[in-house]
Amino acid sequence: MSPAKPSAAEVLKAGSRHLRGPIAEDLQNDSSVFTRPANGLLKFHGIYQQDDRDLRKQQPEKVYSCMVRVGVTGGVATAAQYLKLDDLADTAGDGTLRVTSRQDVQYHYVGKRDLKALVAAINAVGLSTYAACGDVVRNVTYDSTPIIGPGRADLLAMAQRIRRAFWPQSRAYAEIWLDGEKAASMETESEEIYGDAYLPRKFKIGFAFEGENQIDIYTNDLGFIGHFEAGKLTGFTIVAGGGMGQSNGVKNSHPRLADPIGFIGPEEAEVLEVCRAVVSIHRDYGNRENRRLARLKYVLDEHGLEWFKAELERRLGRPVAPPRQLVWNRQEDYLGWNEQGDGRWFFGLRVISGRLKGGVRAAVREVVEATGCEVRFTAQQNLLLAGLEEGQRGLVDGALRKHGVAQPMELPPVLRHSMACVSLPTCGQAITEAERVLPDVAEALQKELDAVGAAGQVIHVRMTGCPNGCSRPYTAEIGIVGETVGKYTLYLGGSPRGERLAKAWKQLVPLEEIAATLRPLFDRYAAERQAGEAFGDWWQRAE
Repeated sequence: MSPAKPSAAEVLKAGSRHLRGPIAEDLQNDSSVFTRPANGLLKFHGIYQQDDRDLRKQQPEKVYSCMVRVGVTGGVATAAQYLKLDDLADTAGDGTLRVTSRQDVQYHYVGKRDLKALVAAINAVGLSTYAACGDVVRNVTYDSTPIIGPGRADLLAMAQRIRRAFWPQSRAYAEIWLDGEKAASMETESEEIYGDAYLPRKFKIGFAFEGENQIDIYTNDLGFIGHFEAGKLTGFTIVAGGGMGQSNGVKNSHPRLADPIGFIGPEEAEVLEVCRAVVSIHRDYGNRENRRLARLKYVLDEHGLEWFKAELERRLGRPVAPPRQLVWNRQEDYLGWNEQGDGRWFFGLRVISGRLKGGVRAAVREVVEATGCEVRFTAQQNLLLAGLEEGQRGLVDGALRKHGVAQPMELPPVLRHSMACVSLPTCGQAITEAERVLPDVAEALQKELDAVGAAGQVIHVRMTGCPNGCSRPYTAEIGIVGETVGKYTLYLGGSPRGERLAKAWKQLVPLEEIAATLRPLFDRYAAERQAGEAFGDWWQRAE
């Protein structure tokens, strides 16, 4: 469907020569800044140009650098891949690695002149920044908890192949960053799935297992939940239409959970077929006039669930079975020591806001070098060190002690189960603080819970510096969403299992008053809760 008046982003994509634009030319000049057209296309290559917001008030000119995002499908990296990512943190950026809420890894403060070498080094170990951002299918998330059992199978290879199937076909990435051979003509590059203007907005796919919702499956544009009988994968329930982002001042923008759509068999070919069909619906019906209303969720809002099911079946050429009933048992990552089921162990390491730096980064490197273990990045911004032998457990614990890293269960419950987006000073969308203030907010909330006799109670808290919702605050028991400088809207009542949205409770709460504002609710919760009742469930029942 052609928009009456396509947005500027649509015009840029359509005329970009399949994601080339002037990026290569900009890399050759002496300026530290990319031009506007190049900047608009860089995201398809996994790069955002940003400026340091802390420095804006100190000097007249903005100081620019880049964020580089590495797509790690399902969050699973080999020891060699992780060690290379860690090495690169010392040669590009600010000396940290940032685990994202979609199992990616980000570098911050990367200079324009360092980009090409960084991207080439990442690709040399079998990883890539290609399509880690942009209006395409982004990194595919997957519950990569390494437990072997009757209700799970290793679907990583399937997730990786699905991810690869939706990479743009343009050779622009190889040409620009890897010195690849240039295409003889644009006509030889056919974007069969995306078309010349690609998708209206980003598209997210995830894989989960029945009962285990560690990846927040309902927040995806398209999700597949695996079902098992007698230890055998029997098929997937499909959910579609999820998304967290909303925009201040845009009336119809809102967070939305995905709807159950149907059930399909276990074959990868059928999964891929459904992916292609749903992506094509987004491509053809997504809003190309207003980017703030361009996610798949708004297609379902506009046309309805029954229309969407019928359109999916029309494109598949066959009916889709009804969805299975879904029951969720947990959402929390497996932290600390856990048996894999094959005689080996994995260790779940809590990484506060996903920021690997200092002692945490040093301890992880020491363990990976010594054991050669897999490193798995979770959608809750933690690490799972997988495939460890019984005799290596002491080595891991010793490395954590040596570098002053707390065991997960030594952390207060609020801090242990909280998340925050990057926000200031680098994110261009940020309105106020998130990552940098999360530890203080968690501490203040924990003090109030301790005071009412709920010291050991786990409450899932997620914080963002703007309403875009990158840390998924709208599914949290307590969501703290930046609205203006130093002030937040508090959302309450999300499910601790991720299958219910929180609702706005109070607006424009000053940062320093968040804990005190919630204290009366904690008093009520301590007095009124039923045995084993989570805070989000109590709020939903009480209100």
